[in-house]
Amino acid sequence: MMHALIALVRTQLQLYLKNRKALITHLLMPVLIATFFGSLFGGSGDREMARLKVAWVDEDGSALSQRIGQQLQQDGKLAVQVMTRAEAEAAVRKGERRAALLMPAGFGTQASRWWDRRQLPEVQLWYDPSEALSAQLLEGLLAQHAMRETLAQGFKSGPGAGGLATLESELEASELPPLRREQLKVLARTVNELQTPQPGEGVATAASGDAPGGASPGEVLSLPYALKTRALSAGQAGYNGYAHSFSGMGVQFVLMLGVELGVGLLMARRSGMWQRLRAAPLSRGLLLGSHFLSIWIIASVVLLVVMAAGMALFGFRVQGSLAGFLLVVLGMGAFTAGFGLALAAMGGSPEATRGLAIMASLMLVMLGGAWVPSFVFPAWLQDLTLWVPLRWAVDGLDAMTWRGQGLGTAALAAAVLFGSALLLTGLALWRFRWRE
Repeated sequence: MMHALIALVRTQLQLYLKNRKALITHLLMPVLIATFFGSLFGGSGDREMARLKVAWVDEDGSALSQRIGQQLQQDGKLAVQVMTRAEAEAAVRKGERRAALLMPAGFGTQASRWWDRRQLPEVQLWYDPSEALSAQLLEGLLAQHAMRETLAQGFKSGPGAGGLATLESELEASELPPLRREQLKVLARTVNELQTPQPGEGVATAASGDAPGGASPGEVLSLPYALKTRALSAGQAGYNGYAHSFSGMGVQFVLMLGVELGVGLLMARRSGMWQRLRAAPLSRGLLLGSHFLSIWIIASVVLLVVMAAGMALFGFRVQGSLAGFLLVVLGMGAFTAGFGLALAAMGGSPEATRGLAIMASLMLVMLGGAWVPSFVFPAWLQDLTLWVPLRWAVDGLDAMTWRGQGLGTAALAAAVLFGSALLLTGLALWRFRWRE
């Protein structure tokens, strides 16, 4: 019995090891997926994070606003591009820039008088509604650089802004010369007195928009500006996270549907159905074309139903072009059909095709931004995934729903999807074998 058991186990192991495609899939996919998510969530801690794409609008042109702009441009966390007001607003609405900062005319003069808090310049921060955390990061960086440059201008011969509230007590224990110590103590008392509002004194407060923001003038040396934040998108209803999640999951499971239909072609070939059909006066292109059309129709209808269910349950809408939305759905359906045919042509057998399909579909979905939005990818991966058709499908559906973009944006995404479908279908016609 033991010899028989060992022989059976050895046979099963040999059969598994001979199936090289399945072996590669089982070993390679965990490594690839773990590498992907590890790179997103910190990795070894030394990777370069994707820099936040920011538009900078300086309508003041003063020496102070220019220095703040230079500091932001040199900040390693930001990728700053100088724009006009109209260019910046359009870029944020389209998602080309994650946020924009606008320095108003008169900023340099008003911010220099930081001690007079009755009239503060109003700096505007516009941001993509899906990027609320990025807006908070940009708000903090702006405060850091603005305070540094304002204090550098206003306290050129002073000690700076650190610890003014407790400076007097600390100076007593210091080894500074007596004259310098007394000068610094006077400065600390003066700043603390100026910080205390007097009866009848108006204190400017920061305006807040749709997201956390605004200056807090109750602290020592409050910010020399008021911050007004505003979420910008072409869609009137703003960002809806369900719109992206339904786009991503709809695209993923439609692609899985294409895999199953592609494997069904190979099962039909194994049963001899293809040989019987070839006996009829039907061309090779006609037979594969019929399967392409059927998969295209099924995939498009399924994706439409998934998106309609999300709209009914969670209230997001097509805020862009309805024709563009349908065009992207049809493009995704065509890509699914071409993908299924290409897998059937490359896989050879149903068993081998399933292994290949798992690896290919997971990679496409992962890199296409269906699981995790593409804007959180590292910078190099964001550029690389522009070659992934599913990235265009997910971004196209986002553009037509919550982003509210026009037909032109959808046409570009659909062109990539239809073009990819054409290439995959041509590959299937070239490589498909009528006998297993």
